[in-house]
Amino acid sequence: MSTPAAADPAPAGPVGSGATTTKGSAAGMRALTLATLFAAASGYVVMLVAGRALGPVDYPLFATYWGAFFALGGVANGLMQEGTRAVRAARTAGADHASGQAPPPAPANRRVRLLPAGLVLGLVLAAGVAASWPAWPSLGLPTFAGLGVAIMAVGICGFTLQAATAGALSGTERWGLYAVLLTVDAALRLAVAGVAWAVGGSGLGFALATVAGTVTWALLVALIPAVRAALASSLDVGARRFWRNTGTAMLASAGTSALVTGFPVFVTATVRASDPTPLVGAVILAITLTRAPLLVPLTSFQSAIIVHFVERRARGVRALAAPLAAVTAVGVAGAGAAWLVGPWLIRVLFGAEFVLPGAVLAALTAASVGTAALMVTGNAALAFDRHLLYNAGWWLAVVAAAVLLVAVPAPLDDRSAIALLAGPGLGVVLHVGGILRGTR
Repeated sequence: MSTPAAADPAPAGPVGSGATTTKGSAAGMRALTLATLFAAASGYVVMLVAGRALGPVDYPLFATYWGAFFALGGVANGLMQEGTRAVRAARTAGADHASGQAPPPAPANRRVRLLPAGLVLGLVLAAGVAASWPAWPSLGLPTFAGLGVAIMAVGICGFTLQAATAGALSGTERWGLYAVLLTVDAALRLAVAGVAWAVGGSGLGFALATVAGTVTWALLVALIPAVRAALASSLDVGARRFWRNTGTAMLASAGTSALVTGFPVFVTATVRASDPTPLVGAVILAITLTRAPLLVPLTSFQSAIIVHFVERRARGVRALAAPLAAVTAVGVAGAGAAWLVGPWLIRVLFGAEFVLPGAVLAALTAASVGTAALMVTGNAALAFDRHLLYNAGWWLAVVAAAVLLVAVPAPLDDRSAIALLAGPGLGVVLHVGGILRGTR
């Protein structure tokens, strides 16, 4: 695994310049795109393998375990987001100082290192998982109580260390190595799932597959010097400010997890007597399928988006125009495709019992633009060092979406689409308005 380090596009100094760096960065982003596609595809394959191995009785338990782990991992991603911002901002400040445009950073900014910070946070989250063990049977996870809890606790600690590593690689724009991180993580998860299926398909085997990729950070740190160099990067804030920013980002990430990973739970919790049972399952499946084309790439590219906005802070709210236009265009195109081929595709892949008209699939796909736009504006607020604004926008969206699911007098499919578009839309308005006021 030493080859990626040699080809790493990140510059040796505070920032890169010249054609070589631009060419290397473009190659790294291409690699990151391919890694994202592979990670997304491997996740679907793991879910498919688990479904066939565990059967309809045990599969829901695994799906809940999988969702709980990645929802908690989404909270830990606040460390990756703040790490990306802090490292990139420090490098930009270093470049400004070198060119005589700014004073040198304060010495206190060198007191935090991302890997020790990731270990501290990982141990705290792991302790929280372990403390939750008595509640697992009542949450419908009796199969995983005990050893399954221990597996998740160890896994979430590794996930947090991986988030620290991803933040360092993103902040130093080592996109090629970030692509390696994503690829190895997904490959390990897929390999362990295959082994679990081959040896009998136990639920605990797939629990191991869920967390298997979280050792990737250790492999990269041990084998690639450039990863260790990235983790030694200085941050633009001292310890107190760093932990305050990270805590705020994690709180907002919890909102992200609630709105993205947890939205099907909201749907189930707000089902009315007038909603047919087959419709509930079809709507939850459709929400998962229609949001993936936009949200999976955006989730993987969050660090790149933060770097994009950090480098364009002087433009203020104008920097949002192109990214928001891009996600809107993709959403509209996806809605058209969902209308035309969506019903046929769902029927072929999942069976005739999952029936939704093309108009509903198009509406749910178009509604995904709301959450995608919220990701963009939230990352902009974070890059502009507006952490409280970032947090407020996400939680406004969560509360608004939940209220709309309860209050809108419409069938389940219609009110789900409304909640997914309008709830995040309110968060977007708050983010944009806050950034605009800050710029003025």
